[in-house]
Amino acid sequence: MNISDLIMSQLTSPDVLSKLGGLIGANDSQTKTATSAAVPALLNVFGKMASTNSGADQLAKAMGGLDLGMLGNLAGLLGGNQASGLGSLGGNLLTSLLGGGNNLSSLVGTIASFAGMQPGIMKTLLTYLAPMVLGMVAKQFTGKPDAASVSRLFSEQSGNIRNALPRGLSLGDFGAVSGGSATPARHGSHSHEPQPAGGLPGWLLPLLALGALGLGWYLWNQNQAKNAGEAVVVEGERKVGPVTERVTEVIERQGRNVTDTVVESFSIDPKFLEAVRIGKNATELFGGLSSVLKGVTNEETARLAVPELEKLAPMLTSLEDEAGKLPAEEKPIFADFIGKNLGMLTTVIDTVMALPGVRDLLGPVVGPMVETLTKMSK
Repeated sequence: MNISDLIMSQLTSPDVLSKLGGLIGANDSQTKTATSAAVPALLNVFGKMASTNSGADQLAKAMGGLDLGMLGNLAGLLGGNQASGLGSLGGNLLTSLLGGGNNLSSLVGTIASFAGMQPGIMKTLLTYLAPMVLGMVAKQFTGKPDAASVSRLFSEQSGNIRNALPRGLSLGDFGAVSGGSATPARHGSHSHEPQPAGGLPGWLLPLLALGALGLGWYLWNQNQAKNAGEAVVVEGERKVGPVTERVTEVIERQGRNVTDTVVESFSIDPKFLEAVRIGKNATELFGGLSSVLKGVTNEETARLAVPELEKLAPMLTSLEDEAGKLPAEEKPIFADFIGKNLGMLTTVIDTVMALPGVRDLLGPVVGPMVETLTKMSK
């Protein structure tokens, strides 16, 4: 048995993904990407908890309190009033098992960053997934599980769970239990570890280039130092835009007054990272709008596009809220970004709205969205 494959096969089926997407306001593709990252991440966290007696006991008690009969029809469970109850149950589970607060926020942020999804939407997705994932684990036991059996199962499945994590998704030490609550992943100056080559977000490339330049400068200085005499070395920091560099300056060499600077390391201003994340969310929104609208060719396809556009409305609302919290110096840059993308999107909208019968169907949905984006571009 491979517990990861077993659970993933059920939670990534088309009907389940469609229901989940409707609940969180995302299309099927986005929901599948996010779910494929979130499920093994939850299993990974639960597995690390199960490696200690206290954590295994917490998980056993949580599983023992679940109604496993609810898992008989997952698509039905995610519809109507049952979905609301499932979300409340999941929220309580995540808070009790992970400790809530910064612990839960750290996990949500890490998975959201990897999947390219807004944290608020990812948190909602996790509240629906958590009880289903834990319930499917509980179904592997005969009777109610105890701490020993939970620990044993996760120990046996550790390799399968680890292999199920998408490449580039790193949870660090998240899930290691200390005093009954999970500890957040430890990262460097960035709250989420970057994806490896082949999955790097575009905005990270200039920062890597900066690091490469620093390394090149260091190697050049090392070569020059082979024949150097005494030198006065001063260590310190300097800011270059959003980047803080840790530098070593050589201010005298062989009796000459020269200044060479070696960049040893750099860290990134968290405010800059927040702006980057919001920009990424904006790009996702424009991409979604453009994709849906380009699929409209007549009145019938316009009618089908309405619910897809409505799914994007929560993303726009969240983006508007986040943009309002940007530092004053970042707002003009963000507004310019929105304006340029809105200009390109408007061309698509004008073309679609010119089709017979389309304006009456899409106007009430698209119009308010364009108005909101226009305000954000000023």
